[in-house]
Amino acid sequence: MGGWSVYCAICGGPFSSHLDIDPEETDVDEFCYRDKVLRDCKLEWLEEVCGLGINPDAPGNDNYHAMDDPQLPHVFPFHPICYHGILQRCIQQENTGKLKGEVLVNVMEDLLGKTNTRLEVSYGEPEPPTEQDWLSIKGQEVLVVNPVEIPQLKAELDPITESLDKKATADQHSRSEDIFDRLPAELRNWVLKFLPVGSILALKAASLAMHTTSLSDGFWKHRLRSEIPWLWEIHDVDVFQSQVVEEKASNLLVDIEKKSQYSSENDDYIFGLANRRRIWGVCEQIRSQYLENLKNIPNTDSVHS
Repeated sequence: MGGWSVYCAICGGPFSSHLDIDPEETDVDEFCYRDKVLRDCKLEWLEEVCGLGINPDAPGNDNYHAMDDPQLPHVFPFHPICYHGILQRCIQQENTGKLKGEVLVNVMEDLLGKTNTRLEVSYGEPEPPTEQDWLSIKGQEVLVVNPVEIPQLKAELDPITESLDKKATADQHSRSEDIFDRLPAELRNWVLKFLPVGSILALKAASLAMHTTSLSDGFWKHRLRSEIPWLWEIHDVDVFQSQVVEEKASNLLVDIEKKSQYSSENDDYIFGLANRRRIWGVCEQIRSQYLENLKNIPNTDSVHS
């Protein structure tokens, strides 16, 4: 019997793009991915491997060997996309300080499972296989789709970006029959602060009075990071530029909420985005422990990654 396959500590996925794919998409083999799902997907990101671990002897040539000695410190493998594109972004979303690798290594050591093959965190749905070799389970293709570079998401965002800087006339109906005109600006602002981001946009799109009620940039960015931190593409878009943009952004968020969640019943979701949202959930668990450990760590770093 051979050794165990190595999986990404962050997403739980494999380090190979050579997957079992059924080009004929028969119903016989449940352990083959569907070709129609992955046909246009670029899977090269799975081939890229980096490691995070203590390297007290740096600088110098780094030599790594596969070993099974519980007394030695671990090196945690990951896809660069998962680490740089998602984990770092998650940990640093409220803090511009440099990521402390030593703290992160200690966190992963604390979270390491008994089998040394997976962190003891929830990897979301679908849960990545934990067998000795990666299983290409039909219907779980989402696990191997690029979670950062998502062409379908760009297509969803295009109607919003194309509306930016375009002049739009105010809706006359909302101008003449806007009940929010009766409220003072302070009260309108107070109302907005108690709504989720999608409802804020919908209300601003429907009411000229609410559209002209300003929210601080800091408040809005904080709400976006709190509610949809994994949809960072929209964080820097000026969605309050016009009611047209507000309406499109509101509709997008309603649509994205559904399309960013994996379903075993159908394929009515954006595979890359659903994978990103799943991985973000993993990163939030790591982040929580990281911030807790950060309180007790000196301002030093001896990590190589």
